[in-house]
Amino acid sequence: MDSDYDRVMLLARAWQVSGGEAVRRLLDHFVREVGTPAAAGQEPADDGVSIYADYGGERIEALYHKATKRVDITSGVLAGCSYKSPSGAAMGVVQALNPNVHNNRNGWSFWFIAENGEALQTIRP
Repeated sequence: MDSDYDRVMLLARAWQVSGGEAVRRLLDHFVREVGTPAAAGQEPADDGVSIYADYGGERIEALYHKATKRVDITSGVLAGCSYKSPSGAAMGVVQALNPNVHNNRNGWSFWFIAENGEALQTIRP
């Protein structure tokens, strides 16, 4: 699965959307993250917590944002993808790595804090 088309379609399947919608989400993410620089002299608050999940023999690393509860995947097949919640990110990982099983997962127990190995739920608001 080396072609860009195959990779976009894999994301589309993980997100349960069309290929076109997957491209739109990727472009929206790029515009939001790259196209909107912070105001001069202002750095965004760094509330990110490094997290990981071991699933299907793979370790997936991500960043959990406490303020928004968003999870940005930083490694693996979904690297660069952003999810609105830990559970959404967990479901995306399961769908991408094992599409033949039901992907419903509780993200608070699926993800672990990289610093100490504790479940993400230990810092759940």
